[in-house]
Amino acid sequence: MTRPLLDELDRRLIGALHLAPRATWDDLGGILAADASTLKRRYDRLFEARMVRVIGQADWGVHSASMPVHVFLDVSGDTPLAVLDRLRDLPHLPVLAQISGDYPVYAVVHAPSEAATSRAIDRMFSVPGVRRVKALPALSTLRRGITWDPGFLTGVERDDLLALIGARPGATATATTTPPAKPLGDAERTVVALLIQDGRASAASIARAAGLATSTAHRVVRRVLDEGWVRPRLEIVSEWLGFETPFILRLRVAPGETPEVMRRIDHLPQTRLVAHVASDLSVLAAGLVTDRSAVARFVDDELSAIPGILGAGVDIMLTEPRRYWLDRDLASGLGIFHAPELL
Repeated sequence: MTRPLLDELDRRLIGALHLAPRATWDDLGGILAADASTLKRRYDRLFEARMVRVIGQADWGVHSASMPVHVFLDVSGDTPLAVLDRLRDLPHLPVLAQISGDYPVYAVVHAPSEAATSRAIDRMFSVPGVRRVKALPALSTLRRGITWDPGFLTGVERDDLLALIGARPGATATATTTPPAKPLGDAERTVVALLIQDGRASAASIARAAGLATSTAHRVVRRVLDEGWVRPRLEIVSEWLGFETPFILRLRVAPGETPEVMRRIDHLPQTRLVAHVASDLSVLAAGLVTDRSAVARFVDDELSAIPGILGAGVDIMLTEPRRYWLDRDLASGLGIFHAPELL
């Protein structure tokens, strides 16, 4: 597949959809000073090239009663890439990566229950080539509505988009496994499942796909989004945009300093995830930058300015064939979406 060539408007559109993935083309056109039909054509072109896709990030409580587990695997007798390929067939794995360091394979397990989590990790031990498995259960995870910023927008455009979606700059939320106050009804489950697959799906298209009255679909879609059961998010092939170096931080933090350290790391534009984990270290964070020199600057300039960090380990993700349940390939782009099943 030929990688699409991007101009300034393409990049600004991608930046805008990062902040407001469900914004109408008219709203985006008003903020970006571009014709709405032009923006839609550009998005369709990027989508067909498998460079971008708006999916729905399911609230943990609708698909799991347990927290994620970050897993590092040591490999012997085979290559990390061969082990990664075998892990693809295991269930409940939203993230798969080859990384630098002593444990060359990294995965995240997010199963529906603690029992299913135990079974999923247990199966990893039987995968040919796996020598050791180091599991770090998440105790808490910070997740922002805007998790990472490619920096393609002007300050005014960014502020206008934040105002459009009613978001506060730098807002942080703790991800939990709290289920909805009452079980989802049939119509709600259907709408959630459809929005997970297409975060930009209109209420009218959902009504047609689900066999619902249009008024019912509008009401349920609004509730699903307002309650946060699904949060639309833009997925991209970040390497095609010049962001070629995802990384993982393993931090040892002074007792009592973990919440503040997590908050400060979470507010840095390079980071995508910050988790408090059960381990001999305290905090695990993931980020994305342009190259390895940018990782060095991040560690030396940003991380070093945060008090309470006693030690830091840095691993580079050498390849990341799956991120947030979505397969991806540098040659062919975004692939299969292994969306989590609803409870």
